[in-house]
Parts: sequence; C-alpha cells; structure tokens
Amino acid sequence: MHKEILDVTERSRNVYFDTSIYNRLLDDPEKERLLKIIREKNLIIIPSVINLCELLITSTPERKKELISIYNEIRNDFHPLKPSPWLLKDSVESVEKGDNEWEITYPISINKKMERICHDLASQGGKEIEPYLQGARNYIQEIAKKKRLSDELQYFSYIDSETGQIILLKLFAQICELVEIVFHFNEDTQFSIIKSPFLPWKYYLESYAYLFYRRAFPDKKYGKKSNPGPSDLEQCVYLFWTGKFVIEDANFLIFLKRLKAIRDYQVNIINYSEFKHYLL
Repeated sequence: MHKEILDVTERSRNVYFDTSIYNRLLDDPEKERLLKIIREKNLIIIPSVINLCELLITSTPERKKELISIYNEIRNDFHPLKPSPWLLKDSVESVEKGDNEWEITYPISINKKMERICHDLASQGGKEIEPYLQGARNYIQEIAKKKRLSDELQYFSYIDSETGQIILLKLFAQICELVEIVFHFNEDTQFSIIKSPFLPWKYYLESYAYLFYRRAFPDKKYGKKSNPGPSDLEQCVYLFWTGKFVIEDANFLIFLKRLKAIRDYQVNIINYSEFKHYLL
C-alpha cells in the first residue's frame, strides 16, 4: 500500500487522466519524451477502474495492446483507483470507524476474465441517476423562482445556506440508497462528510447539483447535449485525490472548469494540450 495514494492533503503530484488522454498520448509523436518527463517529474498518474475497462474493450487488438502498455508504464505499479460506488462506500465506513487513511485502489489482474467483466459492465451501462433527475430539476426550478436564482453563483450561494444544504443532504441519502450504502450517523456528521475537500462526496454531489441546475434552465443553452454524461460524472469523485485532472471531452471540460471556478476547487482542470505544455 503506497502512502502517496492515501495522503490526499499532498496531492500536487497526483494526476488523473480521462481515458481519452491515454489515446492522445499514444498518438503523440513525442510520446517517449513525454513519458520520460512524467517519470522525471515524479508524477503519480494512477488510472481508474473506469479507465482500465475502457482500454480493455478497445476493438483493435494491436491498439489495445499499445494502450495497455502505456497504462502499465504510467501507473508505476500502482493499482487502479476504485469505482465511485466503492470509494463512496469506503469513505462512509472510514468516517464511521474514525480512520484517517483508507485504501482507494483495487488490485486487478489484466486477463481474459477481466476483459469479460469490462464488456459486461459496458453493456449494462451502470446505474443511472436519471430516475430522479426530473424530480430534482423540477425542485430546483421552483426554488429558483422563489429565491430568484438567476445564475450559478446565486444558486450555489443558496446551496451553501442553511436551508439550501438540505438539497445536498437529500442527494446524499438518495445516492447512498441507489448504490446500497448504509450509514449510521447524525446530520452533523453527514454535513462533515459532504463538505470535506479530502473525501469524494463533496465533488460527486456538487457535480450533480450543478448538473441539475444546468438541466433546469435549457434557455441558458444548457441542454442535455451540452452536459457531461454519467460516466464523466462518475469520475468527479477522483477530484478529492488529484492535483491535475486532465480531460479532452469539450462538454466535460467546460462543465468542470466552470464548477471549479464557482466552488474554488484546489485542482487544475486542463486538457491534453495544456498538460503537454506543462510537461514541456
């Protein structure tokens, strides 16, 4: 178990790649030079289980082999980061037990069995939050009318208020129920969990809270097609660990950069070109 993974208070060297970044790096003519600089800078780039599954279901065998080779070279013997439901469950358990350190990675062997699991996960599409997305959107629209919340800053100011934080508590309870997490603590402890910048819940809940706002106001050109998808939002849990979050999808990048600015996250949200510029 590597201490660097667990010490999220010292996360400046921690870098998270969206899966598209592995593909960009593979196709970069300066790939070998960039990999060398990553090692020289002693950056900790650990993929998630989401990354690994997406790499393993690459349709072209030769490209899949090359992507896994980069995956193995970059991760430097670290196991991939756990999926979001596991991280959320473990963070609740760590609070209940009073643990300051908890394992955020999961040992996985790359073999045919793992590839079958990844194909099955991809075909299932995961659990969607859509069943109560419409209800949340309607609720936020009503709140916005009553409180005259005309922009994101006003909206999150309301979320931070004593009454507005009930939205996050309800969201916390609903997501716990959705992924079958059972907790046994009072409201004050719940607030401490969803506010902590060193636990995954803050980023996960606030990303969905922001999505609900954007989906509630289609007249602001925040239609469904301009928002990140479910698999993107699942990766927001890793914001608690990383110093640099590198993504390429335009919708996700715009969404996350705006959320970072509103909430003042101490994380650099950058695309591949910006990360490459940082390295060089």
